[in-house]
Amino acid sequence: MSLTAAPRERLIEHAIALIVQADVAPEPAAQDARATLAQWRQRSGEHEAAAQEARRRWEAIGSASTELRAHFSDPAAGTASPNARRMPRRLLLSAAALVGTGLLAGRGVQWLWQQPVFTAAYATRTAQVLKVSLADGQDGAPGSRLDLSPRSAIDVALYRQHRSVRMAQGEIRFEVARDVDRPFVVLARGARIEVVGTVFTVRDRGGPVTVGVERGHVRVQPLTAPSGNDPIAESEAIDLHPGQLLALQDGRAEPVRPVDPAQLSAWREGWLVFRNEPVRDALATVNAYRAQPITLADESVGDLRLSSRFRAGDSAALLAALPTILPLTVHVQADGGVELRAR
Repeated sequence: MSLTAAPRERLIEHAIALIVQADVAPEPAAQDARATLAQWRQRSGEHEAAAQEARRRWEAIGSASTELRAHFSDPAAGTASPNARRMPRRLLLSAAALVGTGLLAGRGVQWLWQQPVFTAAYATRTAQVLKVSLADGQDGAPGSRLDLSPRSAIDVALYRQHRSVRMAQGEIRFEVARDVDRPFVVLARGARIEVVGTVFTVRDRGGPVTVGVERGHVRVQPLTAPSGNDPIAESEAIDLHPGQLLALQDGRAEPVRPVDPAQLSAWREGWLVFRNEPVRDALATVNAYRAQPITLADESVGDLRLSSRFRAGDSAALLAALPTILPLTVHVQADGGVELRAR
């Protein structure tokens, strides 16, 4: 007995969704889809006929599946395919037109369109600095460049509608390639930062999260995270311009203050610059370059304010200078660690 048009089209729609996943999804999702499709086809003759029609429609798009597959990265390698490039929007529009029923523009393409075209995780060790270039430039222009300071960790995902970085810790300088169709979003602890094309630095060393702008325009949305829930916005977004810095403590924004743009990324040239910064926050940066940390004997030492400039890899010079500029003493521990005590 033949199926009516609507039920048959629903079977074809289901088969197309599985075929799309089997052809263009990264492993192991593609393998799971192939196995599911094979089992589904064996259930009845109607399923087999629907699968054959779905395959015919998918293949009618010609090289589209190959073109789409090139946009997925190799998760094991953490790098994009060498043939990857931005997929022209007309490709998907043509695909939907060729199918005619609109089914491919339904579940299958909706699923596909929402997948990242590139994902990678980057992390640096003690005293290690890493430069990362992303393949998100337009028309052959250079892509975004990320500079990771020591003990930093991020996850990067490039989508067709936006670009996303989740920052776990550390200090990152972002030089974002301009693309008005794909905003660049950084998710840090207590903050969502969105830009189109600009240069800015985000720092999270466990204390306040800071966002400082060298060039362009950055919009910061303070976020708070109730226990067990996703972060939520509790205040208006804050616009930052060159020479401005915003600090956020547990998602609560402090007043915007001026900053020397050159200070924001001085660590890229091997310098650590502190301007009236609490010692505890300064040490979080210094310790990223040390195998043995500098610790505080009590909180009163951490409240002291430090203004100075030191070589990133020369914490010995910092320790020698600290007792001359602040009321504290330096005590070296047996394990090589150092403790700062009030004088």
